Amino acid sequence: MSASNGPAPKRLAIIPARSGSKGVPDKNMQLVGGETLIARAVRVARETGLFDTILVSTDSPDYAEEARRAGAEAPFLRPADLAGDTAVVLDAIRHVLDELAVAGRAFDLFALLEPTSPLRSVAIVREVVAAAEAEGWDAAMAVSPVPSQMHPLKQLVVDAEGRTQRFVKQAAKVINRQELTPTYVHNGMCYAIRVPAFRETGAIFGTRARAIVVERPYVSIDTPEDLETARELIGAGPFR
Repeated sequence: MSASNGPAPKRLAIIPARSGSKGVPDKNMQLVGGETLIARAVRVARETGLFDTILVSTDSPDYAEEARRAGAEAPFLRPADLAGDTAVVLDAIRHVLDELAVAGRAFDLFALLEPTSPLRSVAIVREVVAAAEAEGWDAAMAVSPVPSQMHPLKQLVVDAEGRTQRFVKQAAKVINRQELTPTYVHNGMCYAIRVPAFRETGAIFGTRARAIVVERPYVSIDTPEDLETARELIGAGPFR
């Protein structure tokens, strides 16, 4: 999958799993399809056959132990200031790369697999990594289409008194579905970025990122209702 005929790139999978979720307590340890969300993400990463190292970034010794049971590394815990409600995943990624660099472990590319997006597949991860390693690209990400009825040009904002106005102020008052340019959201199934591009830009998109459109359903688990939806979809469909 390397973009050149040189040595195979060194690839790292990072699975971020902080323990402080308030919407769903111990969210990353919840069972979906008979596996914890952590174990499910680790398994898919392993089944791709792509990664030299699969590492779970967590602040919890219990989560770290679950990561190791699933076949991943958890050689250090995330500092408390990178695990609170205001922590951003970019800082957690930098922490992982810096800790590994101190240990003399360098990588050409990392993939980020959010355990709270459990409907990913091996094929999706492989496609995203291949796209990020293709010549001319810094990064790639899995994205999902936004339903036309939720398009930004149809969205409203409501003030404290209940008055509404268009979120995009220049949008026409009446918009036909056929006139809408499709829009997408990143779904958390997989991001992949070349490490030099991440170091240079500090962004998970680098300067030139490619989207891999995923047509299958997706769920990003933030609430108990999201968790139940994920369980129902995995129980009913081909989402191993």
